Amino acid sequence: MTAISTDTLANILFRLQWEEHGVRHEDSFYAQNVNLWRDVFPAGLEKEILGMKAGESRQIDLEPGAHVPVRDMRKVMTVTRKAFKVAAGQPVIVPIQGRFYPQGMLRGVPGIYPQNIQPFRVINMDEETLTVDLNHPMADLESRLEIDPLAVWPKTAEFGGQCQDWICALADGPGLKRRDRKGTDFGLGAPLDKPLGVNDAAFYATPRKVAHVDSQARENIAKVYARLLPGRKRVLDLMAGWQSHLPDGVTATGLGMNAEEMSENPALSSHVVHDLNAEPALPFADRAFDAVICSLSVEYLTRPLDVFREIARVLEPGGLCVMVFSHRWFPDQAVRIWTELHEFERAGLVTEYFRESGLFKDLSTLSERGWPRPMDARDRYYPMIQHSDPVHAVWGLTT
Repeated sequence: MTAISTDTLANILFRLQWEEHGVRHEDSFYAQNVNLWRDVFPAGLEKEILGMKAGESRQIDLEPGAHVPVRDMRKVMTVTRKAFKVAAGQPVIVPIQGRFYPQGMLRGVPGIYPQNIQPFRVINMDEETLTVDLNHPMADLESRLEIDPLAVWPKTAEFGGQCQDWICALADGPGLKRRDRKGTDFGLGAPLDKPLGVNDAAFYATPRKVAHVDSQARENIAKVYARLLPGRKRVLDLMAGWQSHLPDGVTATGLGMNAEEMSENPALSSHVVHDLNAEPALPFADRAFDAVICSLSVEYLTRPLDVFREIARVLEPGGLCVMVFSHRWFPDQAVRIWTELHEFERAGLVTEYFRESGLFKDLSTLSERGWPRPMDARDRYYPMIQHSDPVHAVWGLTT
């Protein structure tokens, strides 16, 4: 079996594992055509990868500063609110405690230009000033890197080309789901608004049997459920449609908005039509299920905390709730805040749904990115988009 060397190429799945505030995080990136002769890795990591073969796995502990720059307190600064500006012609944005924004929105700060899209966080604020942190969102974190070669093969030629920093790609985003030490203000004290939304019942009266993500993303979603659902027999598919993305052999009770869609879903043993935005109370008895899943729909909930409390009610103690989402949705149905957040901030938002409901423990998150997009004549985004749609998941157990 071929081992990784400077004379080979490899497809490697890198997984970053870390924990903070009682939440376990796992973030993976599929690195395609890794070339040790050309690509860049942090000090010492290349030696760990050399000699590995497909099917092997290795874990490495990363100290703060090993994979992103160390925290620099000079990058924590106080600026006037007037320094926070959006480009001319863009909608007004009001800075909010704990939220992330592109650094280019800060004007008059040395070394920051309007084109800079690297994130900064608002960590404190008053009527006149903002305290902002321009450090990498993962700057002070200890983590563990898992290296899983999936395929290794000899090079046929070496043409140079683009140099890749795979660990930089892996770490670009996950830190944005970190909870601010003061708490991140997502505005959950009131129902979330849908600025473009039409009446839910009217919208969902028409079946929409479309694939919301590409086939590789659907496979990755099924893997999430295959990992988490073994042993769980009474499953509720919340906000169900014509696809549940469940692994083969797993069935569920469906609750959704369109009877025709659910009746064509082979994974559903039964279904109920119910509008959670009109009535968050679930039409099921206490402890009726041992697992609740929701695929690609959590972004439509206007009263998520009420719904999560109901999820906890219909789950048995220790029951599992899994929310899976991507970066595609019906634009006129998603709540406003969902459309304003970075995809990793959305993972932080969904984590707060679990946390703020007060009824879940053992919270975890997962992200899967970088997978190649399969050739599919039914996929209108292929070949314009080369990567598969990202998959994010947040789950927890009832207390």
